[in-house]
This record gives sequence, structure tokens and C-alpha cells, in this order.
Amino acid sequence: MRDQPPLQERDTETMTDISGQQLLLNFPSCPEFNFANFVVSEGSRMAFETAMEFCSPNPVPYQALYLFGQKNLGKTHLLLSMGNQVAEMGLRAVYIQGQDFVDKMVDDLSPKNLKTMEQLLNVDFFLMDNVESLAHSSKAQEKLYHIYNQMMEKGGKLAFTASLPPDSNSAMESYLTSRFQWGMVAEIKPIDDSTTSRIILKLAKDINLVLPESIIQYLLSRIPRDFISIQNAVSVINKESYIQKKKVTLPLVKMALDLS
Repeated sequence: MRDQPPLQERDTETMTDISGQQLLLNFPSCPEFNFANFVVSEGSRMAFETAMEFCSPNPVPYQALYLFGQKNLGKTHLLLSMGNQVAEMGLRAVYIQGQDFVDKMVDDLSPKNLKTMEQLLNVDFFLMDNVESLAHSSKAQEKLYHIYNQMMEKGGKLAFTASLPPDSNSAMESYLTSRFQWGMVAEIKPIDDSTTSRIILKLAKDINLVLPESIIQYLLSRIPRDFISIQNAVSVINKESYIQKKKVTLPLVKMALDLS
């Protein structure tokens, strides 16, 4: 049993609290997203190490990074971690959601958004989340193509996230997918049992919730393996434990998560 209210849920993949209120995210921002608190699994190790290397002071033989994988596996976490990391180095980075780029940078040509477009190029690192959102807008893809080329020419870097590898989205123009393939491409794979256990333990520890090993093993066989589902399960258990003022037991977990 714990003695503080439940942790508020947060969707680290969609970042609706950012993209819904602020078109461009400049860094440093959202300090909770950093490399130190990213739980690395065997399936995400290559992407994690590549992202760290990409924004380190050490030279790398590529200027673009493309991360892909299923929803809620940590792509946005790594993208925001890159932005915070380079800000600490005194460099400028900007983050934008792919859909916002389509809606505001292409379809909305107001003076305000034209000025915002200028800000996209006045950076050292250009970070775009969910780039597949551009798939059905040829104008958006053409605009991104020009941004890509201009960033490359001035020695800047670009990082993108998507659910599919760059050559698997038939709605993307070939001239743009070829640019994605010029850089480093890394996949984030589904989370394994060992990493899922560590994530559950970390999330519980962060809110002072004690979860017995037997409960963790039960959750491994009952909940989806993406971060948001894991986070939501721990949060719901936490809330039920707080309401009942009881330690976490199997009956309490089954009731909280509506499991048989």
C-alpha cells in the first residue's frame, strides 16, 4: 500500500499536450524525456545507441536518422531526448509532428505560419515525429524534400520517426524515401519479457507502489507489450490500491484491470 495519490497518465507517443498547444517545440523542453530514463531492450538497443551517437559531439558518417517501429515503443521518447541532448551542447533543435506540418506549414499559408516555417530551417537539428502523416500530401512531401536538402547543405541534421521502414510506404514519393534511406535507419522492436519487467518495476517505483514478483509475472501474461499499455496498467493498479488502502494482491489487480 502507498500513501500518495496516483500518478497522472501521460501518452509519451502522441504528445498531444505539446502538439495540440504548440506547433513547434524548441529545446530544452520536457526534461522527463532523456536518454538516462529510456529503458533499453534488446529490440531497441540499436536505435537507442544510434540516437545517442547521432546527437553526440563525435562525428558520424550520416546527417539523417530514421527510426521506425510499432506505436508506443519509445520513438518519440528518443526524438525528444535528442532535442534535449543537443540543447545542452548549445545547439538549436526543433520538433514538429508530421500532421502539424501538413496542416499548418502546407495547408495554412497565413503570415504567422510562414514565419514559423522560417524557424524550421534556423536550427541545427530538425526532428519530425510520425513522418508518415505526409504520405497523402504531395505538397507537404515536396516541402520536406526542400527542407531536407537545405539542412544537408548547411551541415545540419534531421531525424524522423515512423511506423514503417522508409521503403514500405507506397504513398510516399520515391524522391523523399530515397532521402530517408541515405541516412541511418534503425528499428525499435517490441519489448521482451525482461525489459517489460524492468519497465513495470521502474514505473511502480516512481510512484512508490510495491508490486510483488508474482504480480509482475501475472501482468506479463495479461497486458500488451507497448509502453502506454504497461504505464496505464500500473497507473490503474496504483489508483485501485490507493482507493482501497490495501497492498497490491492478485484479486486487487484482477479487479482493477477487469481480468479473469
